[in-house]
Amino acid sequence: MVIVPDPIALAGRAWRWLRRMRSALYLLGLLAIASMVGTIVPQRPNVAPTVDAWLAGTEGPGAPVARALDWLGVFDVFGAPWFTVLLVLLFTSLTSCLIPRYRAWWRTWRRAEAPPARTLDQAHAVRIDAVVPSDRALEVAADVLRRHRFRVTRHTLAGDRVQIAGERGRAMREGSSLLFHTAFYALLIAIVSGQLLGFSGQVAVVEGESWAETAVGYWSYRPGRWWGPEDHRGFVLTLDRFEVDWYEDGTPKTFLSHVTVDRGDGPTPERVGGNDPVVVDGMKIHQLDWGYAAHVLVRAEGRVVHDRVIVLRRTSAGFFRGVVKAPGPDPDVALALELYPHLELDATGAPVVIADDRPVAPVLLFSVLRGDVRLDRVQDVTTLDRTALEQVGDGAVRPGDSATVAGVTVEFPELRRWVGFQISHRPTAPLLLLASTLLLTGLVPSLYASRRRVWVEAGPQITVAGTALQRPHAFEQEFAAIVADLTDRLSSGQPAREREVVGT
Repeated sequence: MVIVPDPIALAGRAWRWLRRMRSALYLLGLLAIASMVGTIVPQRPNVAPTVDAWLAGTEGPGAPVARALDWLGVFDVFGAPWFTVLLVLLFTSLTSCLIPRYRAWWRTWRRAEAPPARTLDQAHAVRIDAVVPSDRALEVAADVLRRHRFRVTRHTLAGDRVQIAGERGRAMREGSSLLFHTAFYALLIAIVSGQLLGFSGQVAVVEGESWAETAVGYWSYRPGRWWGPEDHRGFVLTLDRFEVDWYEDGTPKTFLSHVTVDRGDGPTPERVGGNDPVVVDGMKIHQLDWGYAAHVLVRAEGRVVHDRVIVLRRTSAGFFRGVVKAPGPDPDVALALELYPHLELDATGAPVVIADDRPVAPVLLFSVLRGDVRLDRVQDVTTLDRTALEQVGDGAVRPGDSATVAGVTVEFPELRRWVGFQISHRPTAPLLLLASTLLLTGLVPSLYASRRRVWVEAGPQITVAGTALQRPHAFEQEFAAIVADLTDRLSSGQPAREREVVGT
């Protein structure tokens, strides 16, 4: 006999599991692992050529593994259906956990705590001998507790006994915990919204040149899932001048980009500093990096095959590297470039490289290669595929000079600089700031707030009792201060005696 499980019972068990805070932590851990995978494995929306290379087996762990990853949706983690399911389950779990806690907190806040069965059984208990009417004693006790910032309630006990109860810290501790979890909830919403609506891209702009903010103008491009080509602002950024201030030893001190921004209503001068970005139509422009750009003119067989400014990237060895890829005349021409900002010659004529980024004595070293530069293939503009190329010679030129190697003339008319900018749009940044602030606001009180309770009963003797649910050592001094204040108020010039009662 096959027992078919009741779908309603299964749904009920699943819902009860989902409502546990432990389940929310499990789901959060799975999302964190998925996000880590999304940062390690190339993602199709960002680097589609790399994903294709993995699937073809030319890069990565191999074609079979890549096909398995593709079937699992690992090449587009944040767009995979299972990632969306995890996200929905996490938000459902957090919501189902927070709403009952808020309702319980509100009910607890409105309802006074029931008095203890035996007041003298508390951790701290004192009896005060004072000739004061019961009503007056309770009135003074209530005033003293309020001065110590206790929430005061009045209870009628068995035998028509009246008790004043004070409580402090209950709303603060639980409310701070709720605020912390709510801020965490808002933080998740801000992060997810940022992945959907945000945008980040980087581009290098050479001095004297302009760049248009369009989808095809970026070096690297990371759009959110809901960010489309129509969302680009289309403004034009011109780098008029890049200013560098140096220390005595040649180390760069400050960087400042003088730019002109044209939003379509005329150019506007702006300045972009290291920690001073510029906001254009809701997009923030940061200054990230800088380097040198060489204007290189190449002639082969008497014909100009290249006349452009080449962006040179800094290397760990201290020089700047770039490449030139020029078609024909058959065969193609390629140059591997190395720029040294400060290169001198010693007494024997040997080159001496000085570790200084200032263009004191710049020299452009180049290697000439002939063959097929494979311009028909998608490739990185900053690297050179030497598979079908043959090196035919080397040379060196300074700004304004030229050199001919193996029939190829290389001219170096001028040396400029380029600046790397990051352009980003983060509409959820205010929500992230708010959520982070609320996290700290809720975390600190939840760690240090403590719940304390004090009771005062009046009769032949006045009984004061108290207990602390957290940080009991700190409550000892506070309870002593309350008793001393109450004793002074009740004495009213009459001698009053107090003695501690050890609870049993």
